Order: sequence, then structure tokens, then C-alpha cells
Amino acid sequence: MAYQTGTAAGPTQLLDALRLFAVANGWQELRWGPSGPGQQLSLRKGDLIFHLRSALDEALRSGYQRVTGIFLLGSDQFDPAQPWNNQPGTPRDPSKRIEAVGLYEVEGPSTYHLFSAESPPQLTMVAEVAPGVYHHLAFGQLVKYGNYPGGAFVSGAFGSSDALNASVSDYIFGDTQDLHFGLPFNDYKYAGGNYVRAAADGFDGWWSVCQAAPITGKRAISIWEEGPRSPRETLANYWWSRTPNTLNGIAPLLPLYVYLERPDGFFSPFGYPAHLRYLNITHHAPAEVFAIGPEQWMAFPAHSKNNKSGVHGYAVRLER
Repeated sequence: MAYQTGTAAGPTQLLDALRLFAVANGWQELRWGPSGPGQQLSLRKGDLIFHLRSALDEALRSGYQRVTGIFLLGSDQFDPAQPWNNQPGTPRDPSKRIEAVGLYEVEGPSTYHLFSAESPPQLTMVAEVAPGVYHHLAFGQLVKYGNYPGGAFVSGAFGSSDALNASVSDYIFGDTQDLHFGLPFNDYKYAGGNYVRAAADGFDGWWSVCQAAPITGKRAISIWEEGPRSPRETLANYWWSRTPNTLNGIAPLLPLYVYLERPDGFFSPFGYPAHLRYLNITHHAPAEVFAIGPEQWMAFPAHSKNNKSGVHGYAVRLER
């Protein structure tokens, strides 16, 4: 099965649902067991290795706010003697402190949607953490531009939603709108809620997809990056402002392209997730299934439709 929906009472049940779904779809369970007040999970598919942990009012590490939900990170290897957050090749800042993304604000029962896709592999979880409020996490392999080591990605949120960015104006969503890492590969925020793995320019590790100040010391950007001159609008903003099509009401899907920052200050195309797309959801309800030719997709708000995230949303490829 490549799609499953259900309900979970809290973060650990949510993580367990992801575990069972992943194993049923060909992912190898490397570890599942207690870790503090939560559970830790390690998964492998081919060369891809990811680690997750349910968090119950906990901070990822010192200096971070406390969250309730699921932490997510990737690694190069699996060391069974080490916990989920001390694996070889995990995302770290220049001071070697661990970094992760996740799906947070799981304070009560959640309705979840689980997606598994191949070519390349990707697992996605979308959870309705409150009525009409959707959060996500996704991990897997990008479709790569060129031949280089890497291509793994993790996507989620950096921290709990509003408080982190309460003073930041959001170029895409508008000043009073969603101050939140809700949209996959939204790099407008300073720190970013996504990492991509690559060995390039003497750096072998995880690149932070963000507007500025990359946590890992190396930066990647996506289509949300603002331009250098006034009005500094993003490519994605132009796309959004012209969808859905006024002729037939259809909103095309936009791939979430990622670029790596090179030493000369320019950017090189890196890849994109095959099974996630940006979508203007003006004419779509949350969790609505729609078809494009032979393909089926499911629409979700970046956060909450016509509320904090307006009509910004994304679509996940549906195979069932």
C-alpha cells in the first residue's frame, strides 16, 4: 500500500503509524525502541538512512524551544550503539551540535495521511494537528541534476510554528500571513526547515535550505528565494500570483527546485523532490484528491487554508 490514513492519539502513536507503513512499503526498520519519554526509529532504503524520534514537550538541544511532535534527520551510516541523534553523518552546525527538522504541535489526536513513493524513494506524513491545521514531514531522495554524491533530503518545520518567526515579515505569504515553515522547501525564513545532502566544493554534509545564515554553514535555496532588486519577489511568488488559470480554474503544479550556493556566490541546480509540488489551493479542499492525466495527487494547505497560509499549499503524489 502506498497511501494510508488514520488517527493517532499523540506523537508516539503517530511515529508508530509511520513505522508500520514504512516497513509495509519496503523500508528496513533498523531500530525501534524507547528514547527518553519518546520512541526512536531508524529506517533504511538502499543508501538512504533516516532517524526519527517522538518528542513530548522537549527541546532538540540546549537553545531550542520545547516542542511536541516528531524530530527527523538523516545520516550516512547507522551505528546501533548510538542514539538516533548521534549517528555518523547527521546534520550538524559548525560547532558540531545536532540539527533536525520535524512535525510539531501534535498536542492532541491527529488525522494522518501517509504516502510512499518510488523512483526515487520518498516517505511523506501529513498530519491535521488541529481542525484545519496541517503539518508535514518528508524524506527521501531528490531527482538530481547531474552526477554527484548525495541527493538525500529531509523536509519539515524548524520549530513550532508562529512563535519562532513572530517578528519576520513573510515575502511570499504577506506580512500578516503565515510566519511559518509550513511549505515544503520554503527557504524564505532565515534558518530553513529543510536539508539536502551533497558532497561539493570541499564540503561533505547537509546543506541548509534557507534564505540566509545556514545552520550547517552551507546554504541551498529553492524557488522561494527573493530576488536581488526591488520588488525582490520570488520566482514562486510570480507563479502563485498567476494561478489558478482564470480560463479554466486549474492550478498547475510547480516542482520545488533546489540550488546549491557555490564559492563564487552563484547557484547550481541541485534537484527536486519528485513527489511533492507547490499548489495554489484556491479551488482545492484540504486532503482533496485530484487527477492530472493518469496521475493522482492530494492537496494540502501550507498551514491552514484561508487562514495563516491563505491559498498556498502543496500536493503529494498519490499511488494506490
